[in-house]
Amino acid sequence: MSKSDAYQRKGEAQVEKWKAELDQLKAEAKNSSADAQISAEKKMDELKKKIDEAQKD
Repeated sequence: MSKSDAYQRKGEAQVEKWKAELDQLKAEAKNSSADAQISAEKKMDELKKKIDEAQKD
């Protein structure tokens, strides 16, 4: 495996980690108070942006 492939795999692993974190936040948001839900939604938006940016490359 070349260095380029390794970096690509590392990037893909990070995206998968963010997706898992996003799924977890979504689950938590369903069971939380309104304030916590707003906070979770803000974090989800940030993670979605990171995922979108990473997948553009």
